[in-house]
Amino acid sequence: MDYKQLLWESHHYRFGLAGEGQADAIEQLLRTHRGRVLNVGCGLDGRKIARLASHCQSHVALDHGLGMLTAARSTCNADNVSFIAADAHSLPFPSDSVDHVIALGLFAYINDPVHVLREFRRVCRPHGYVMITNSVSRPEGEHRAAGVEAGLTVVDEAEGYCPAASGDIKRRYLLVFCEIL
Repeated sequence: MDYKQLLWESHHYRFGLAGEGQADAIEQLLRTHRGRVLNVGCGLDGRKIARLASHCQSHVALDHGLGMLTAARSTCNADNVSFIAADAHSLPFPSDSVDHVIALGLFAYINDPVHVLREFRRVCRPHGYVMITNSVSRPEGEHRAAGVEAGLTVVDEAEGYCPAASGDIKRRYLLVFCEIL
């Protein structure tokens, strides 16, 4: 791996599928509002999960694939992380049970974003944040509208370069939602 790629991996991409500057925004929000974080679609890289967990009181890494979770668990060295296999459409948590929900790149695989964002809103405590990233090749407006329909409002957003973004334009967007109170 060359220096530029190593810098990208360790700084901008340190939590997973986030564009340039977005990991910084996520980290700042978690530092300011520390709590229990649900990471939906956590993927298989336990090092990225551990980096995110370092900014959380506790971190629940959730993915639908047992193979993904096994791989993630084997490379995660954080002691405040628990791993759960579940589907984003039906989260196995009571209402108001987490402080924040993060889904980095998950919505590329979701057919019903309104339903999933309603689930995120249900499990997230009042004044908690829901943070999602996606490639700009997938319409941001669709996810913004889905959030509003789910009872959320966008409180922050960012767009940045990401070599892992799908499509011809290598950029990702971050939407930060909060419950409409």
